[in-house]
Amino acid sequence: MDQNESFDIIKAISSCNFLAGAGEQLIRPIAGISKVIHQPRGTTVFNEGDACRGMFIVHSGAVKLLKTGPDGKEHVLHVVMQGDCFGEAAMFLGTGYPADAKAVKDSVLILVRKEQFLNLLSLEPALCFQLMGAMALWSRRLVAKVEILTLKDASARLAEYLLKLIPANASDKNASTMVQLDVPKNVLASQLGISNETLSRLLARFEAQGLIAPEGRRMKLLDMRELKELAEFGSI
Repeated sequence: MDQNESFDIIKAISSCNFLAGAGEQLIRPIAGISKVIHQPRGTTVFNEGDACRGMFIVHSGAVKLLKTGPDGKEHVLHVVMQGDCFGEAAMFLGTGYPADAKAVKDSVLILVRKEQFLNLLSLEPALCFQLMGAMALWSRRLVAKVEILTLKDASARLAEYLLKLIPANASDKNASTMVQLDVPKNVLASQLGISNETLSRLLARFEAQGLIAPEGRRMKLLDMRELKELAEFGSI
């Protein structure tokens, strides 16, 4: 591993939400047992049941975690974006990976090797406490997602997704703004728990109502007040 690659690994691990606040003293040993993986779009990171090699951190790109039904249809459980990680549950439970993982776009991943990482945990109690806090936060995120899927209608879920695309540093989040769709529409539909056809109809309806103006993979959000109300209360 050359110096530049080592720096990239340290930077990627430092920006991982799962390890936020770990500090350089803990990040450097993790970087020393990690590996950079370039994952082209559409390729498989691992299949359900594969022996766990470790957990993966998304440095750039996106990876979808999915299950395939008896009819061959993909059901996207989660889309892992930059700064997030996946595969950590299998690493701690000592099982195979519980779902398939495929790259949604060209991605750079950091593989934190399982055996070396577990050995590191036995030597670094502070890192154990860091991971316990991260897992509690992840559980809260999963509960929130279940609530969204069960309590909000499709219009509300789509409006909420679009609003989350607004950059955190946007100067005026109440003004119309251009956002970039971060996953293909078929993946988005599955993530929202709706069909591709339903997503297309919703986007067409949002456009007809003057809420959005699509421009390919980019989209201008025109009516923030209405989108926020829709995200909170759903369609009437």
